[in-house]
Amino acid sequence: MGEVGGAREVVRRRFRNGDPAQPLRHTARDALRDSARAAADTEWIDDTLLVISELVQNVSKHTHSDGELVVSLDDGTVLVEVGDGSTTAPRLEPPDANRLGGRGLHLIEAVAAQWGVRMCRDGKVVWARLSAVSAG
Repeated sequence: MGEVGGAREVVRRRFRNGDPAQPLRHTARDALRDSARAAADTEWIDDTLLVISELVQNVSKHTHSDGELVVSLDDGTVLVEVGDGSTTAPRLEPPDANRLGGRGLHLIEAVAAQWGVRMCRDGKVVWARLSAVSAG
């Protein structure tokens, strides 16, 4: 894994459309725990894994392309980026009690300090930045 600017990349994994998020979550969990070994409190890792699950599942649910997960640590924050080959940006829609699902971006918005979409030549990257320090 490399350094991007001041950030230290701890995970970079490609995945196929339809692949479950669980193996990617396990890889990220292990890498983040190894990186945070000196930290006394690592509850923030659970929020990061939630974001990974939601973003990876969105690739399978809303695109026909494969994806790539990148997780980086930088000065008390963790950046989760999930790229795919679709140029359709996700939209935060009001929750609907009559619709199953559709709450993933609301969950991300609730746990992340920031999130957004970066359009690329061959698709997009949906990203979320979270605190890598527990509030407790």
